[in-house]
Amino acid sequence: MLIYNVFGRHIGIKREGERWLVFRADLTERKFSRLYDIVIPDAMAEEEIPGWLGDIFHEAASARHPDVERIE
Repeated sequence: MLIYNVFGRHIGIKREGERWLVFRADLTERKFSRLYDIVIPDAMAEEEIPGWLGDIFHEAASARHPDVERIE
């Protein structure tokens, strides 16, 4: 699973077959809850995911959490 810090929120992304699945990530307990309302296009390359997440969640950006970055 790819784990991103998305403006202070941890999001997990997992490739399953030809689809990308999106999860809310609790890294303290290593628990992941599926998010169905966030869609990543199936054809999107892994290196494009941070930009896509930035576009979706840009309103959550703050001085403390200004970026989307992969942490795992």
